[in-house]
Amino acid sequence: MKLVILTSNAIRHKFLANTIGADCDETLIISECKPLSLSNQIARAEEDLVTEHFILRDNVEYEFFKGNDSFNYPCLPVLYKEVNTSYLYEAVKDFGPNLMIVYGTSIIRKPLLDLLPYGKIINLHLGISPYYRGSGTNFWPFVNRELQFVGSTLLNIDAGVDTGDIIAHVRPEFEEGDTVHSVGCKVIRDSAEALRILISKARDGEPAEAVKQWETVPSRYYRKKDFGEQALKDYYSNLETRVVKEYLETPTLVNDLISL
Repeated sequence: MKLVILTSNAIRHKFLANTIGADCDETLIISECKPLSLSNQIARAEEDLVTEHFILRDNVEYEFFKGNDSFNYPCLPVLYKEVNTSYLYEAVKDFGPNLMIVYGTSIIRKPLLDLLPYGKIINLHLGISPYYRGSGTNFWPFVNRELQFVGSTLLNIDAGVDTGDIIAHVRPEFEEGDTVHSVGCKVIRDSAEALRILISKARDGEPAEAVKQWETVPSRYYRKKDFGEQALKDYYSNLETRVVKEYLETPTLVNDLISL
């Protein structure tokens, strides 16, 4: 099994790549190098509350994913938003992968998208599709007191944006005292284990079954510009009023989520 992982360069991306890369005969990592200070640059345009939020996220991730300061496999770095260059396409084509997994990069487009048949390029999308789409899809459920929609979606990549067929949803185990940061780390950890199952099936020649996305109520879509100080105030207010404890005591189930 030859695996290509297209990802970014934060510690959460290194953790996931190091975890799933261990299950393959050969692994090539394509790391889209976003500026490590990008979130802080965005934050400085807002109030101190936003800056503190991103700093806290980084600290929680470094503690949760410690030991993953670098990639464990051959890595080809590319500049931010340059994952679709002809140079990268030729490098991946020469490597000859059986499977590609995408997590945290810019949108993958043709001809890279056509290197493997449909169903052989899998995207890890943070958030429960099709209920929460766009940006911050595990943050906004905390704001809306809808923790049943926190998690991730494994889906096949098509020419659209997060519109491919869904393979599985991953849901974390909440504990009292959890925050969007701690739960976010759990989602990534559990998603890595789900991807390991898919890789194992692919090694055995077992295709991953998937279903088309469906119309939902609610269907929420958020953009980066929706996030700011007021959204954070609402988030922290919900933490203070024990949104997690409320969810643990009376969990709401989403019956049509897909399990591996």
